[in-house]
Amino acid sequence: VKGIEIFLNQSTWFVISILQVINFVLWNAYLCVAYAYTAELSIVPNEQTEYNSRFQRIHYISMLSFLTSVMFISAVLSTGDVGTARISQTLAFLVCTSVFGLSFRRFFRPRPALRECPSGKLLEAGFQKLSLTFSRIWSNWYTLRFFLLSVMFSESATAALNTISTTYMTHVLEMSAGEIGKVFLCVFVAGIPGSKLGALIGVALNPLRSALLCLLLLIVNTTLAALVLTGPEYKNGMYGFAAIWGVCLSWLHPTHASLYCTIIPRGQESELMGIYIFSGSVLAWLPPLLFTFLNEIGASMSIGLASLNLFFAGGFVFLLMIGNYDEAVAFAQKENMAWTLVNNQASLKGRS
Repeated sequence: VKGIEIFLNQSTWFVISILQVINFVLWNAYLCVAYAYTAELSIVPNEQTEYNSRFQRIHYISMLSFLTSVMFISAVLSTGDVGTARISQTLAFLVCTSVFGLSFRRFFRPRPALRECPSGKLLEAGFQKLSLTFSRIWSNWYTLRFFLLSVMFSESATAALNTISTTYMTHVLEMSAGEIGKVFLCVFVAGIPGSKLGALIGVALNPLRSALLCLLLLIVNTTLAALVLTGPEYKNGMYGFAAIWGVCLSWLHPTHASLYCTIIPRGQESELMGIYIFSGSVLAWLPPLLFTFLNEIGASMSIGLASLNLFFAGGFVFLLMIGNYDEAVAFAQKENMAWTLVNNQASLKGRS
């Protein structure tokens, strides 16, 4: 898909936009597999925290390197917007081809299926299994239920932060495109030490308390930004608030992954990671909708920015409802046997 997107121009933009949708679907399917492998690396909370923190640091360093490379090449070649887009897609194609090719040929070992699937009933069996899993999470697995509800709220706010903050910087702070680019550069740079900070706090406390602390910091930072950044004369303060947002974003995402990996049952990691990714995306439309609604009724954009705290606070409350982290981990380990029995019964039913 990235290879085809290199041919972006004024006459192919519609086809490219469709490919972007396809690319999003494929990327989320890949994430399900990658997160499933991550969950199998260790069930020890401290080790999971360190693994996910390291992955996040690599992620932010890679994004920063990619951004600076595209900016440098486009500046040297004096390309316009379309030329810069082609350069970025060319680099993405070359990097993805080499990295994914090496990973799947050398590092992802062959993996037998965990259970048999009825011949010719893959789609039906998949929906039946998902239905059973959702039912069991909602009725019995209280830790997963509250965690996924927390992710629905908090991840929707982090996803919307990019769009809402850009609108805020443009209309309230009257920042130029170059200044907005520097703000996001601050986010990427701050994300590198932020992931390390998240790992240290996650090990010192535990992933649950670490996530709670991070959400609390997000609420405080977003509130202060809405109160302080009220006009163009305060736009330089945006760089400081953006840096704190960058720290929190690179802290929260690996902490969520570590927490989830330690409270899920073994043996169906791909399915559960798919549910995790779904939960993080299902409400992504709601914060921008609320921001737009507040703007349309004449409310200040500062109130719109602060409205993100409703979702951060929702995530905080649902995490609190999990209770004691050690008890949640022990509950997951105790229920593994019962979950395995249910899975085996479902497989036998599917074959009959």
